[in-house]
Amino acid sequence: MERLDNRDIRNHILKLAIPAIMEMTLHTLVWTADTAMVGRLNPASISAVNLGAQIMFTISNIFGALGIGATAMVSRQIGAKNKDEAENIAAQAIGIGFIISLLTGIIGILSANTTFKLIVDDPEVIALGSGYLRIVFIGAFFLIPQFVANSILRGAGNTVVPLVSAAFANAFNIIGDYVLIFGKFGFPELGVNGAAIATGTAQIVGSSITFFFLLRGKSGIKLHISKVFRLSKDVVKSIIDLSVPATLETFMNEGSRLLSSFWIAQLGTVAFAAHSLANAAESISFMPGYGFAVAATTMVGQSLGARDIKRAEISTKKSVIYSVWLMGAVASVFLFLPYGIMRLFSNNLETVALASRCLRVGAIEQIPIAIGMSVSGALKGAGDTRGPFKISLVTNLAVRLPLIFIIVFILKWNVVFVWWATAIQFIVEAILMTIRYRRGRWKSIKI
Repeated sequence: MERLDNRDIRNHILKLAIPAIMEMTLHTLVWTADTAMVGRLNPASISAVNLGAQIMFTISNIFGALGIGATAMVSRQIGAKNKDEAENIAAQAIGIGFIISLLTGIIGILSANTTFKLIVDDPEVIALGSGYLRIVFIGAFFLIPQFVANSILRGAGNTVVPLVSAAFANAFNIIGDYVLIFGKFGFPELGVNGAAIATGTAQIVGSSITFFFLLRGKSGIKLHISKVFRLSKDVVKSIIDLSVPATLETFMNEGSRLLSSFWIAQLGTVAFAAHSLANAAESISFMPGYGFAVAATTMVGQSLGARDIKRAEISTKKSVIYSVWLMGAVASVFLFLPYGIMRLFSNNLETVALASRCLRVGAIEQIPIAIGMSVSGALKGAGDTRGPFKISLVTNLAVRLPLIFIIVFILKWNVVFVWWATAIQFIVEAILMTIRYRRGRWKSIKI
């Protein structure tokens, strides 16, 4: 009987994780295609688009972390077989998402020019970038609610709809970029504005698909429009209490990476290029960790809702094991074939050689990342969003940033040592996540 239960848990985990992995891989591949097309524009246009996209998606990701609270609460109610309450929570979470997206979009549009003036001095980049940012922030009206809606679907155990919406949106984005940037099939050549229009419209397409499934109620949970702005003080407070730490965690991680990039740029053009290329290659390796973190979040939330702590523990353990297997395999490739991988990204042999050394250090990070992401997902599914935030705060402020600052500005070592610093950060993070999980306080959290 126990073996059958374990098989059922394994199948459920894979059913959740595989579409999530495919979705994130798709986003990464589309980002690569976007970069390639934008790369054919002039340097000012390239800078404007890359900076604008980074600003917009960083802000959307931070506020989209509202979905973490929604996932935890919805999965708990689904596990408890209380679908009506799950749908009530879902509607209110989306209502909050729309309010935040409205404020974010308006502020983003109005402050686009000022934002670019704070970052760069080039008048052409400021003009192009602020125009790009104003257009893509229209998409933010839809993107943040979509992030929340996707989180609700995952909490209900559906990771296929977010994959489908991502597939259509990203395909539309690639085609739109090609047609509008370069003026194909009778459309005008719009350059930077074309890239912005394609991105913003793709966000609307993806959001429309997600909400189509939610409104139909055929994806495990139904959205009732009449409840979207019928906000309950208790429900809103619970969503915010769970989501604020997750939002701050995202802000901390994004801010730390951005600041680290500014510091690494001080090591010189080749060093920064090598770091960027190795990062681009390593980003694909995070997909299994993300997928099994999603699975752990949903499985733990639903198991606790059903008052089945044993199932929650087994789900976490298996999610960690599967993630470690896949990311461990990637680590082997990074360790033994780094030069061949980096040659796919650049023809500059000096940059490739340095990036290869970085990627080999990146192999050491893979298993700690797998453990940290999966256990963090389990804790969040239980409603413990404060723990991962506190751990992120410690590992960024007490490990990553001090070590990188010392390496870059005091010791003046090369960029490979920066990667050793991040490897240490991920090892510490995995240890602290595991300690937090094993203390077991997550088992008794009420949400």
